[in-house]
Amino acid sequence: MMEPGLSPAFAYPKPAAHRERLIPILTSNLHLTDALLPISATATAHPLRKEPPPQYFMGRPVHPNFHYKRTRRYAGDDSIPYPLPCDQQEVNRQNIVHHIFNEVFGTMHAAEFPKPEDIPSNVLDVGCGSGLWIASMSDEFTARGRPDVRFTGLDIVRNYPDLPGVNFRFVKHNILSLPLPFSTGEFDYVMVREMSLCYPQDRNPEGLLEEYLRILKVGGTLEVQCSDYTIRCLAPSSVPPSSRSGAYPLTASTRFQVKSENSYIQDYNRYISHTLGMRQLNPAPCTSVQSSLLMEAKTLGNVKNRRYALPLDNPSWEGRPSARVAAVTGQLENRSLTSLISTTEPRRSSESSKSAPLASNTGSDVDSRSLDSEPREKLRGADIIVSNDAQALRVLARQTFTSMIRNLEPVLRQANRIPQEDWDWWFRDLMLNIHQNKGLTGGECLEVGAWWGVKKQAPPRT
Repeated sequence: MMEPGLSPAFAYPKPAAHRERLIPILTSNLHLTDALLPISATATAHPLRKEPPPQYFMGRPVHPNFHYKRTRRYAGDDSIPYPLPCDQQEVNRQNIVHHIFNEVFGTMHAAEFPKPEDIPSNVLDVGCGSGLWIASMSDEFTARGRPDVRFTGLDIVRNYPDLPGVNFRFVKHNILSLPLPFSTGEFDYVMVREMSLCYPQDRNPEGLLEEYLRILKVGGTLEVQCSDYTIRCLAPSSVPPSSRSGAYPLTASTRFQVKSENSYIQDYNRYISHTLGMRQLNPAPCTSVQSSLLMEAKTLGNVKNRRYALPLDNPSWEGRPSARVAAVTGQLENRSLTSLISTTEPRRSSESSKSAPLASNTGSDVDSRSLDSEPREKLRGADIIVSNDAQALRVLARQTFTSMIRNLEPVLRQANRIPQEDWDWWFRDLMLNIHQNKGLTGGECLEVGAWWGVKKQAPPRT
């Protein structure tokens, strides 16, 4: 799919930047007999307006708001800490993440609007990206009898296609620049989804949360959805997974293993923790959203949350999938390995394993006790069989995870000082381990969460 505003490469002639043309304006009546202009005291040369020659990348003109690393496009402002690219590949990954969130939560929003009159009239999507969430919400609200809902998308770049039939406007703005360009109490529903990589922790994140509440009307709903970037391993759970998605709800009794036994996941956790830490970004935002919202108790009330852990593969302590599901899973895995050309034996790179410093332990609002103190018989529990759709969702989450690592390659390599050759070997071995050798059966999971609350009437000043 072609990016907005760009045309095929052959439509753009290459610039002739090797010379500067001059147009002589002669004030005398001269008769020229050859192609050379005479030098005369009465002749003046006026240069054309000098325009900087357009730059090209991969046969396409470079937009001034972006810069390019290898074959990927990134936001051009160096002050923006966001580490992921802003190109079609990343938009496609985000659209798949939208589908995963929808399947895990069973809806596109965790906040409840049970009656048509409860549906908000003016909605803001912070970090609207491709506009898929807005289009989906518009379809849902229209089907429920509310086609009049107004949507506003806020983002730093325009990455969405035309949205016919959607009452939508786009506002280009960087959330690092406060205040936001909206009036007080303008919206009755504000969605903040997957924005933890956009706002560093040293830039007063409490001020941004207060700004969200400022533009929210009294009685309106603020919802935050996000996922963690580090990978933890679920311990055998007595709580059954969702029959729809196969994700395990996280409760106060949920336990995690100390660390993954997969050395590639250990490497990845070190790499991502160090990279995001250098940018003052939280690699595990799901552990801090609840406390941040509770700190605004004077303004935000009735705070609720839903958290899930979606296994990236079938944990070894679950029941074995059916033969049909295994066959479908194998087909999907083979499709994800088409980029791996070499078929030699995997090789571990000692340099890539030692390049990054050890990741610091991240806090959690869920119990993460070690399994060593628990009797092994107690941890086995009954076999758990998940549905075919849930199996397919795990495959999709696994492919999205490896796609995110691929998209983060330039910043991960730079922050951890990993040579290109070492990275290529490491990523190739990671893909083989995850997709072919069943390396994620230890309970490794994608953690996602949704938190929402209602703005209260401000207390009277005394």
